[in-house]
Amino acid sequence: MSDLLKRKPKRIERSQTVVPKTTFSLKDLPEQIKEEVVEKKVPKVKSSTVEKTTTVRVSVGMKNKLNALVTMGIADTVDQLTDVLFDEYVNNILSKDEKKQLEIILDLYKSKMHNK
Repeated sequence: MSDLLKRKPKRIERSQTVVPKTTFSLKDLPEQIKEEVVEKKVPKVKSSTVEKTTTVRVSVGMKNKLNALVTMGIADTVDQLTDVLFDEYVNNILSKDEKKQLEIILDLYKSKMHNK
């Protein structure tokens, strides 16, 4: 056992930098696909007020899905992406009565925040 302590570790040799065989950019895509990609991007929205942030618990799989969409460039942040997804759901799925109910509940949450 004392032999193991006396031996010097072998040096690790640095290998060559790995370079991908092929790469692509947006310029390489056909015009029709470029237009579709540009249309799907979410415009940047700058808010004049800084909102507090909070934590929402989601599964690791959901986190990965959201981050994948952000990585694809659909939105700049997960917060922005969830805002877009929320708006799409409200506009395309909820009935008129459900939209009114949602508006009332959101107003209730806002009033609770202002009273603190």
